[in-house]
Amino acid sequence: MTDTDETDDTDTAVRIRKMREEEVPAAMEILDEYDMAPETDRDGAERSEIRVENSFVAADGDDIVGTASYIVHSDTLAETASMAVSSEYRGEGLGYRLQTARLEEMYSRGIETVRTETDRPETIEWYIEHFGYERVGTNPKKHDFSLPDVDEWTVLELDLEAWAERVDR
Repeated sequence: MTDTDETDDTDTAVRIRKMREEEVPAAMEILDEYDMAPETDRDGAERSEIRVENSFVAADGDDIVGTASYIVHSDTLAETASMAVSSEYRGEGLGYRLQTARLEEMYSRGIETVRTETDRPETIEWYIEHFGYERVGTNPKKHDFSLPDVDEWTVLELDLEAWAERVDR
């Protein structure tokens, strides 16, 4: 990340940068498009908050059009949290850029293993193909979240140090 906390995206108007507190509602709206917004009013929710300090946004001017975050579990283990791009911006590579930004930050913090849970087959394949994740198991869903007809998460893991060696850093 640069000194301004923005990626060097001179070829596009959409910037990937750290989230600001006042942008949480916009991020929640995007996550809600995919039924992935954290639920603050449900006991045992899959997620109950967005931690701004561990979150990124894709910003087109003043408009937030994508979001991604992560959760730190220990000095060496983190988990990606919900990532989504507004439907009108899908297919422009923003998900890839958001994912890369959070992986870079986790790597800089000394994280060695990143865990991701998803229920969308195309997303599972995307993580494997583009980032080198491996399937390591499944977890039952706690409630209706994301795809309502899928009752478990596919658990993926990424060796973050191996990923960092593969990418042009």
